[in-house]
Amino acid sequence: MDLPEECWELIFRFIDEDDDHRSLESLSLVSTSFLSIANRVRSTFTITDRTLPFLNRHLLRFHNLKRVRFHDFHGDINSILLQISLSGLDLESLDISGMQYFPDLKKKMSSNMKDFSCSGVLELRENDLVSIGVCFPSLQRLDISYPESLPCPVFDSAIISLSSNLKNLLKIDVSGNNLITDKSLLSLSENCVLLREIIFRDCDFVSSRCIEFVLRNSRYLESLAINGIGWRPRESFSKDAFLLCRCLSELDLSDSFLSDELLRLIADAKLPLKKLVLSNCQCLTFDGVLYLLTKYQTLAYLNLEGSSFLSDEMVMELVVFLGRLTFANFSFCAKLTGVSFFNIVERCVSLQCMRMEGTNFGVEDYSKELGVLKSRIKCLYISGNHNLRDECLLKISRHCPFVETLEVDHCPAITGDGVIEVLRNCGELKSLDISGCTGIKSLDALDFELPKLESLRACGTWIDNQALGFISKRCPRLLRLHLKGCFNVTSRGVKEIVQSCTRLREINLSNCQVDDGIFIWMVCANPSLRKIVPPCWFSPTKELHKFLLRHGCAICQEIP
Repeated sequence: MDLPEECWELIFRFIDEDDDHRSLESLSLVSTSFLSIANRVRSTFTITDRTLPFLNRHLLRFHNLKRVRFHDFHGDINSILLQISLSGLDLESLDISGMQYFPDLKKKMSSNMKDFSCSGVLELRENDLVSIGVCFPSLQRLDISYPESLPCPVFDSAIISLSSNLKNLLKIDVSGNNLITDKSLLSLSENCVLLREIIFRDCDFVSSRCIEFVLRNSRYLESLAINGIGWRPRESFSKDAFLLCRCLSELDLSDSFLSDELLRLIADAKLPLKKLVLSNCQCLTFDGVLYLLTKYQTLAYLNLEGSSFLSDEMVMELVVFLGRLTFANFSFCAKLTGVSFFNIVERCVSLQCMRMEGTNFGVEDYSKELGVLKSRIKCLYISGNHNLRDECLLKISRHCPFVETLEVDHCPAITGDGVIEVLRNCGELKSLDISGCTGIKSLDALDFELPKLESLRACGTWIDNQALGFISKRCPRLLRLHLKGCFNVTSRGVKEIVQSCTRLREINLSNCQVDDGIFIWMVCANPSLRKIVPPCWFSPTKELHKFLLRHGCAICQEIP
């Protein structure tokens, strides 16, 4: 029976999971109807060294691509952009972040580009920024953060030229361009009147006076991220600094020197705040934070990472005002224990993601019984808690059974028994990180299937071939497996998991005891493999690289 196109489209989206999307290409060959559906589903293309051989074929079949991203690519960017331009694609988004040089944009890309990112480009120059404004006048989102060039080559003149051409700009990130001054930010605020989001971290020559101007002048501003406020002598904000930014819903003041007086100015401005980031700030006090949170009880996102003054008792007072949180970060608050964690997850019933890394989690009394309410939390990051033990991990798994992502790496007191109980109680788990948990010796009790587990990081553990055997039999949907530093893993265990986990895309074998003849066998035995990280001593030949690329796989040496 024929299915409606809407049903086929859902099926295509479910099947299309590989980064190179070769599955969609195969389906598009079945019929013109399938090609039409594949074109609707396929809007993004990631160009890597391993996808380069399929580029021409892909461009010929998929005419509705809107977003192109370069990642782990070491070829000629200019020739690829020219090829894309000649294909007639009307791109809306281009991401060349982390590339070795800035390409020549002239006469190569669509002038309708809406989103451009060149964060971390190695050779970014002033004339490159000027060309962005000339070539992409319709740009709405721009990321030019943290150029790798030293010394930093971007000055005010480039930002001023850029802003004069980008009248439709909605978001810009200029972080890490540490030679720009107030002039740059003033020109952005004056020329780009539609700006909704400005990010300028690590821009040391921007003053509080300029920030006040932006807050007053950018009437549509919804999100502001800055750091380093208050470090300069006699720098301060006026009493009405925040009163006119009536749309501001996200405020990030991380790594700043924040007085209670400034927090009161923000609190009394009665902003529509939903997201507040005060991570690693100096001079914060409990009184200042408490006053601020009493004024913003509808916060959905709160980051107080590094607030070393916080205690369990203080968190119990704060949590009363945090009933609508969906994200909370209390990492590296050294005084906090599991008492704070369980108070937060019990009171914040909408919480989806919680970070509590590097605390004193695990020293608390385990005798207190939890309420019957199960937390709906999906992402939990509790790495680096050296006192966290199996009994506490069991308690967490029973109270948070719907967790999909769990990171408990570098918690040396955890054993395999604790991990097994987590896997048993958290049936929705998709990603697990137990790296550096040196107390894990085996997983012998893994006698049940884990149908949803897709990613397992077990770097630096004592996991051996026997443990891999249990994993291979119980994790049919495993996509990514990281075994860096697992010295007890040999070729025998790797072969078992590669043969059994037929969906495996990525495996890291750095410092494992495998022989150099296994890599060709792995690709032939499991065609789903896309990335292999070999031991650091292994030196792949050009012939091996070519063989792997023909099969859509890449062997990537890990940088020491």
